[in-house]
Amino acid sequence: MFVTGWLILVLAAASLTSCAEPSRSERSFTVVFVVESDPGIRLESAQVSVDGKPIGETDSHGRVHTDIRAHPHQQVRVEHECPDGYKDPSEPKILRLRQFEDINSSSTLHMEVTLRCPPEKRLAVFIVRVNEGSSLPVLLNGENIARTNTSGVAHFSAWGPPGTEYVIELDTTEHPRLVPQFPRHLFTVPDAEEVFVVDQSFDTKRGRPPAGHQRSRITKIE
Repeated sequence: MFVTGWLILVLAAASLTSCAEPSRSERSFTVVFVVESDPGIRLESAQVSVDGKPIGETDSHGRVHTDIRAHPHQQVRVEHECPDGYKDPSEPKILRLRQFEDINSSSTLHMEVTLRCPPEKRLAVFIVRVNEGSSLPVLLNGENIARTNTSGVAHFSAWGPPGTEYVIELDTTEHPRLVPQFPRHLFTVPDAEEVFVVDQSFDTKRGRPPAGHQRSRITKIE
């Protein structure tokens, strides 16, 4: 009788110990990380870490995957380092692990997480069109960068961080009868590649040309 009671106690303790093991409630979560510079533009060679442990770097399709052992709904810290020319995130991303079942089968779907690496510089393309200005010099932030063709059109580009301001100026020194003289336009680069268009209309002043020129007011376009 004593042996039987002792055996029951041992079995009960073993059962409780087995239920208390944390590994029983842990699962394997397959997570695919996708790194983009802009939405839809995948980025290669970005390094990804989960809870401080590196899991690899993105491939030519901007993807890297890993399997994480954890409890359902557990939170993990995701960090990534961007390649040269792209800005690293200021804070880590917190991911809550979940599993999703495919409604058409019994298989488990993986989680896909998108991470951003925005470019440090953005391309700004400028198109200048004037109605009375063939062979008119065009200045970008005070530097001669282009000249309008016989149709009064010029185009050029520049790279700069988001928020960069560019002043486009039309040099009318060779055309003193054009009004306004030295028109200027101000553009601010957003956090995206952008095309800016300057449509400048001139009038032709009759009579004696002025001795000097006056710079017109800047027109700011964002």
